[in-house]
This record gives sequence, structure tokens and C-alpha cells, in this order.
Amino acid sequence: MKFYPPKISERFDRPANAGAIANPSAVGTGASFTCGSFVRISLHIDTLEKRIENAKFQTNGCGYMVAAADVITEKLIGIKLTDLHRHKEIEGWFEPGLEDFPLNKVQCGESVIEAFKDALADYRSSVLEEFQGEKALICTCFGVSEEKIIEVISENNVEDADEVGSICNAGRGCGSCQMIIQEMIDMQNREDEHVL
Repeated sequence: MKFYPPKISERFDRPANAGAIANPSAVGTGASFTCGSFVRISLHIDTLEKRIENAKFQTNGCGYMVAAADVITEKLIGIKLTDLHRHKEIEGWFEPGLEDFPLNKVQCGESVIEAFKDALADYRSSVLEEFQGEKALICTCFGVSEEKIIEVISENNVEDADEVGSICNAGRGCGSCQMIIQEMIDMQNREDEHVL
């Protein structure tokens, strides 16, 4: 008799994405203080297309954590950063692949999501360190400078941050810069009103 429910057991016995990436673009770690387990996710991201080319995980956790990490890394491979919708849909990724995921093991899934978000933060930090422009870097996910965003706002008469994102991708990754982009739009609109 198997210790875990069938879908959990299948992932635990034969995880597709266990291991580490040799030269990762980003690495993130999550931990569960409930059981003392950790999970580490490493990503290889295509810098031009901003696409996750590979995702691997390492964990000392139980079968539930292994299964959660395997599902998340499987779904990440091939996805563009712009398609992540600022993490809103990731929690729902467990349900189709792990119907048997019990509520009392929810911390296992939360730790995996924490590790993924930490990996994205690591990627943003590395992009920021590599940026050599003279202007401030506003969107670290896509390497979009303040100068570029101002140019997009001026030339396209945009009204909100989503419109800026559809033109140059700024704000379409983690979303943390959307408030700054909106402030830049509002400032430009105030300047335009004074000119009139």
C-alpha cells in the first residue's frame, strides 16, 4: 500500500524536474516552519524572450512538497514572464495536477510558491546589477529604463500602466513598478494640462 495518494505518489516516485540547473539565471528558496522543510527552485531564463527555458527543484521535504515543486516547475517551463500575471494564478496550478493535495499540507505548496517568487526577485536583482544605462531602471523584470517609459508615455498618449506594458513590457512581470509607471503618466498628464 502506498503512503501517499496516487497523484502525489506518482510525482514523489518519479519527479520530472528534481535537481539543479548548472548555471541558473535565478535561484529562490522557500521554507515551511511547520515541518522544517525547505525547497529551492532554480530557473534558466532566456534574456531576450524573457521565457523560462528550464526549471528545477531541490527539497528535503515530504512527498507533498516534492509533488508541489514538480507541478510548479513543470508548468513554468516555456512560460514567458509576461504570462505570469503577477503571480495571481500560480496557486491554482496545483489543483489539476494534484487533486489529492490535502488542506493540512497547504504549507508545502506555499513554500514552493515562496521559492518561485524568491527566484523571480533574484532574477530582477541580477538584471538590475547588469543594467548600465545612465537613466534609472524602472522595470527590472524587462530592463526598461525611465527614459524609455517617458518616451512611450509622450509618444503614445497612454492613460494607464497597462497601456505602457503593452508597448514596451514595463510592469508586465511582477507588477511592482506599475505604481511608479502610473505616477509618471499622471505627472506627464499634469505637465500637458499646464501647457494647454
